[in-house]
Parts: sequence; C-alpha cells; structure tokens
Amino acid sequence: MDNLSIEDRRAIIKDIEEALASGDISLGAAIKRIRTELYGMNQAHYAKFLGVADRTLRDIEKGKTDPRLSIVEKLLAPAGLRLSAKAVNHKL
Repeated sequence: MDNLSIEDRRAIIKDIEEALASGDISLGAAIKRIRTELYGMNQAHYAKFLGVADRTLRDIEKGKTDPRLSIVEKLLAPAGLRLSAKAVNHKL
C-alpha cells in the first residue's frame, strides 16, 4: 500500500517468508497476504495486474487447486519471493 514504508514492506515480506518456511501458512495464504498487506488490492485487481485469471487466483488462495509453477512465480514476484525446495530429514 502507498502508506507503507520500505521497512514496513521488508518486515511483512520477512514475516511471510518465515511463516512459509515454518509451514505456518499455505502458499495461498502467503499470496493473499502479499495481495492485501503489500498492495491493498482485491483479487480481481491483483489478478489483472499480474495477467492471471481472477478465478485462478481465488482458487489458489483458497487451496482449491494445484497451480502451475509459472503462475505461482507470477503471484509471488511482486514481493520479490521465489519458490525453492527444502530437504526435510524424515526418520523411517
């Protein structure tokens, strides 16, 4: 949003990154936070801004679809975030 300082934006992004890394929020919830907290946009406006269908965005935020990687990358890019793989040590 226009009234956020650079420090506020960085803090929000860091919080989203940490919540994703710890598994506290889903990818859809992270995208929703980017849309609302950083940009203050509704779903239709954010979808149009990024060139994706608003239904696609809605379904991703609600966890109702397994989106293509290219779409997820588009939705995360405005926050400077990218997907990465993390190895998890499981005991068998």
